[in-house]
Amino acid sequence: MPELIMPNVGEGVTEGTVTKWLKREGDDVALDEPVVEIETDKAVAEIPSPFAGRLTRILVPEGETVPIGTPLAAFDAAAGGAEAPARAEQLPAAAAVAAPPAAAVASGGEMRRTRGYSPVVIKLASDRGIDLSLVRGTGVDGRVTRQDVERYIENPAANTVPPAAGVGVVGVQADVAAMRESARRGPPAQPSPELVPLTATRRAIGRHMLESHRTIPVAWMMVEADVTGLVSLRARMKDDFERREGVKLTYLPFFVQAVAGALKEHPQLNATFTDDGIRPHADVHLGIAMATATGLLVPVLRDAPALSLAAIALETARLGAKAHERRLTLDELRGATFTIDNTGAFGSIASQPIVPVGQVAIITTEAIRRELRPVGDELFGVRSLMNLCISFDHRALDGAEAGRFMQAVKERLERVSADV
Repeated sequence: MPELIMPNVGEGVTEGTVTKWLKREGDDVALDEPVVEIETDKAVAEIPSPFAGRLTRILVPEGETVPIGTPLAAFDAAAGGAEAPARAEQLPAAAAVAAPPAAAVASGGEMRRTRGYSPVVIKLASDRGIDLSLVRGTGVDGRVTRQDVERYIENPAANTVPPAAGVGVVGVQADVAAMRESARRGPPAQPSPELVPLTATRRAIGRHMLESHRTIPVAWMMVEADVTGLVSLRARMKDDFERREGVKLTYLPFFVQAVAGALKEHPQLNATFTDDGIRPHADVHLGIAMATATGLLVPVLRDAPALSLAAIALETARLGAKAHERRLTLDELRGATFTIDNTGAFGSIASQPIVPVGQVAIITTEAIRRELRPVGDELFGVRSLMNLCISFDHRALDGAEAGRFMQAVKERLERVSADV
């Protein structure tokens, strides 16, 4: 029976979280019709069905996080068309993952409730000695997810299911005993008002960054570029550009062109380091770091050296809009060979980024500032200056190679006005 698999969305991503099922068991599904929404450290994306047929069984419930390659659902590819809806006796999606463990038994010998838990939840609870019947569930129909168990571990008082009315009450003596025990323990711990639970995206970003920091020996360098001509050129053309193209002309397309051109001249920075050797990439696909309300996303600008200034502006604007709306597709997030982070948009003048896993370097373009600089033997003038910072994997590159690349980027930016 064919299965829908948790897809691989790019280098360094090892798992994803099922956030929403768009189809239910027994539903007919067309080829490429969205079936499930997943969240990784890269984005929230709808996954299309690779089959035309019927979704017969959901294997991973909403809220569960599983490794890349895990089967998410099973299909009957032979079924399809306007078939009858799922039978009422079919198991609901939330119960299709695993048989429920033994029911928790409350005081007085009565069964409190029986519910199904995923293997991940069962193992986590077993390792920590947690009674899952006490954990407040936030999944479908109150199902307990892995994140619920983690929140319970951090703060049991704030994440415990309130007891059902009458549970544990045998008589006055039971009430007195409960009050004495409560007095002995003191007031329950209150949740910290400053604590903000980690989203799946933030948790995955943290794990990804920690892996990079632990495994890549990073070196860092900064050069200064005089971009007076670039600033003047943009000022002259920005209004006409926006009327013609429909998007604002920022400095980013100029930076992209300079970096993409320098990478063609210095291909050793457009590569991936492996234990067996350094693998250069034939194409230059630039990851463009973008800050969103839910975390950092890095959509990919493909074949960047072949794009015109207008094409870069239009594509980065399109990707930026989709990133902020969390509508980026998996293909728009995969395959970056080098990353640009325009930290200057926030006023930064120097930064040390973390090298993405699977790449050997990342460059930041810092804020443009005005300063007095010599323009002749005895004269000073106001110039527009910016810093370019690079973090690179010292296993793959030496300082001389990184320095020559940075010099190439600097020279391209400084001669922008002369090229037009």
